[in-house]
Amino acid sequence: MSDSGRRLPPWMWIPTLYFAESIPNAVVSDTATFMYTDFKLSTDQLGLITGLMYWAWVVKPMWSPMVDLVKTKRWWIVLTELLLAGSFLGLAVAIRSPNWLIWTQVCLWVMALTSATQDIAAAGFYMLGLNEREQAGYSGFRGTFYKLGMLAAKGVLLWAAGRLTTRLGFFDGWSSMMIIPGIFFGTMALYHWLVLPRPAADVARVPESAAVFWSGYRSTFSTFFAKPGVLRAIAFMLLFRLAEVQVLAMAPPFLKGKLEAGGLAMGSEEVGLAYGVFALAGIIVGGLAAGAMVAAKGLRAWYWLMIVVMHLPNLAFLYLAFTQDNTFWVVTTCLVIEQFGYGFGFTVYVLYLMYFAKGELQTSHYAIATGFMAMSVMFPKMISGYVQKSLGFKGFFIYVAVCTLPSFYVAWMAWRDKAFLDHFEPKPIATGDQDAIGISAD
Repeated sequence: MSDSGRRLPPWMWIPTLYFAESIPNAVVSDTATFMYTDFKLSTDQLGLITGLMYWAWVVKPMWSPMVDLVKTKRWWIVLTELLLAGSFLGLAVAIRSPNWLIWTQVCLWVMALTSATQDIAAAGFYMLGLNEREQAGYSGFRGTFYKLGMLAAKGVLLWAAGRLTTRLGFFDGWSSMMIIPGIFFGTMALYHWLVLPRPAADVARVPESAAVFWSGYRSTFSTFFAKPGVLRAIAFMLLFRLAEVQVLAMAPPFLKGKLEAGGLAMGSEEVGLAYGVFALAGIIVGGLAAGAMVAAKGLRAWYWLMIVVMHLPNLAFLYLAFTQDNTFWVVTTCLVIEQFGYGFGFTVYVLYLMYFAKGELQTSHYAIATGFMAMSVMFPKMISGYVQKSLGFKGFFIYVAVCTLPSFYVAWMAWRDKAFLDHFEPKPIATGDQDAIGISAD
């Protein structure tokens, strides 16, 4: 079986690995929000419950050494896919339970923790399963299928939920929909057990002693927090997306909320197409455009354009809140513009994380930085529902516009760091970095 796996070319497993990796992340961060909106949770409950689930990605760097030291990356990938299959099927059962609110959260928490672990294993396996030339050659391939997985979770699954809930009702419809990814991940676990290669380097790396392990573990974090300008960097990581994260948190209840409550009263099928397909395409195009522009002329030439284009389109939600125009193409156009801006400006954020993490422990320090990135989503998302409930949708989107001010301030602080801008020009960006530029804004 292992010989068969070794003979298979990388394109037989890279697309399925990264397509599968993105789905649970997107379900926890977005699709679950639409589900709970259909279940009539209040916006304050919605923001708190879904925001807390980001804790899994916040603390992901804390247990990443375990994935390195225990078993193989291949073993972790298959295990996490089996657990994800169980999480989705468990969610399908939990939705029909009388205590659905508690048990659906349990299933989603398991899904979040498993997804964060899967991220660690997949990233490590990609580097072990391919040589440097293959890593560069397949980097765009990897990113493309990761985004297609997001499209499946935010678009296809949401659209399917809309169709099923129309026929079966909200609870039975969502329960039936969750069976689809449950079967998919069971199939992926079997497929990857059969076809993933068995690299010689993919072995458990047990340290010489516990003391050696803990010394290296502590060093990873101590050297990160000893970096020059670390407080300024953490402020950037936490505040740059302050406005955008809260928009995304309240988009589902706004799009699907009743007209008399200030929402747009759209159906799940319409939202699945507008938000999960067209708007997601806007993020992808925005990210690709920004990556190409930075690669061509460097970051300094486009920096403030990216900052403005990221934050100004938030006014599209303000327009929708005041007009309550729920014409499909009007809403879709606003969502595409707003999400294009997000994808375009998010490039600055990713580049800053890459810049700050550079050095001897770049991989570990980047993982810590992504923990702060997850924290920048978790806390604003948790409070967004309370703010919306207090202010209504019109007041909320005015508040969001005010929240762009801290984002502009930390962007200005980063602009003053000449080394940051110089780091990405005039030398060309390496292939691996270009792929990082195009990652999803989720």
